[in-house]
Amino acid sequence: MLCDLIGHSVDLIAQHIDETPPDRLAYVNLFLCFVAEHLRFVERSRVAHTPWSMIQATEQFLARQVGTNSHFILRPQWSCNYSLSGEFVEYHRTIIGSMPWIPSTAWEEGLRELELNGQKIYCIAFPRIERLNALLHANWGHELGHIIAAHWIQDNLGRLWAGEEAGIKARMQKAVEERFPQVPDQALFRQVVVDRYVSDLASTAEKATRQGLTELICDAVGVHLYGPAALAASLEFSAGLSLDESPTDCGMYPPWRYRLRLMFDACENDLVKQTVKFGGRELAYPRPIMDAFCKWVGDAKHLAAEKSDCTVLNQDTAVREAYDLIDKKWKDIRAEALAILPGQSQSPYRLTERIATIEDLVGKLERDVPPSEVGIWPDTSTAFFEDIINAAWVFKVKKLAQDNDWACTENVERLYRLVLKAIEASFVQSAFGPGLARLDKT
Repeated sequence: MLCDLIGHSVDLIAQHIDETPPDRLAYVNLFLCFVAEHLRFVERSRVAHTPWSMIQATEQFLARQVGTNSHFILRPQWSCNYSLSGEFVEYHRTIIGSMPWIPSTAWEEGLRELELNGQKIYCIAFPRIERLNALLHANWGHELGHIIAAHWIQDNLGRLWAGEEAGIKARMQKAVEERFPQVPDQALFRQVVVDRYVSDLASTAEKATRQGLTELICDAVGVHLYGPAALAASLEFSAGLSLDESPTDCGMYPPWRYRLRLMFDACENDLVKQTVKFGGRELAYPRPIMDAFCKWVGDAKHLAAEKSDCTVLNQDTAVREAYDLIDKKWKDIRAEALAILPGQSQSPYRLTERIATIEDLVGKLERDVPPSEVGIWPDTSTAFFEDIINAAWVFKVKKLAQDNDWACTENVERLYRLVLKAIEASFVQSAFGPGLARLDKT
């Protein structure tokens, strides 16, 4: 689909190249350089480079959250990071629309002929080195969250900022004026300088608020969809990074410690000892199979309990104002953002509600069986994508608790293979399993 889109736009540019104003040729060349890079996304998305066996199930899971008109390219990148690019159809529409010598009707007509009208295309990039690490790919929930965050930011941030801007600027005005001594002969000059500083600080605060809320909403979506697996993946991913880096030093991203604190809050119910009702019985939670995982994640909460990130956030006036606003409004913002998800995804993923399923899937991993279904054939049900990932994390931590030397290359790679096979098989079984079960019972 992306290749068709690129081909369509480039063909139109070529057809009208003689009509292109000479001073716009450099602009056209820049666009062609960008789309050449986008073609590399397609080339790198081949099965040889991507997490084998996960593609169809992942695309189905992602589309379920944002609509069947959304399509995803999964591709590796050399940097050890996850990211989302797009939306490409709207990007091409905007660029072609800025070239008035190309009839916009011709581009839109071609879009309809290619059956791309109303479609959306995104690219999710993941670290090449983690290609087979399905457990860490729970971070894809965060990348999916960028689509949800963009909706919330577009619809709500302007209103939120407009309601708070006057108060923020007043506090900034007071702080800045205290830095400049009162000199009667320079009153006008002093006010000009103060106003400029306040304007710059307010602009920085708005950027910090925008970027901070974007990442925090993405984290919230990831935890909402994947539960503790998303938190575990974030803990592993952030282990080698600074937890308290100032937003002003890292593209206005929130400190990792701050992000983890909110993720722990969202998962808190799954990490504490309690009594749960399950199958008409009252059970002590966490169950023995889950105990090591819940303890491991729970013990990591001390990282978020420290408030060294708050010291960093308070060192800069603009950043402090941004995070004071986020702290004050976060509960409502999170609820509004998650409400954008479709109806079938409104309920958060809870381990406390998946006890029997997780125990069954972990048991299969113990026997080196891909955890693609719950039960014994033919009385089985297909395992959900998110259940497989959570069961894999529970199994991994359980093994590490039993033996610190378990995480050798052989054992880890075996776990990856079993999980990848399970994800592939679960997708196949969801399509063909019911029919095969009926045949076996007749």
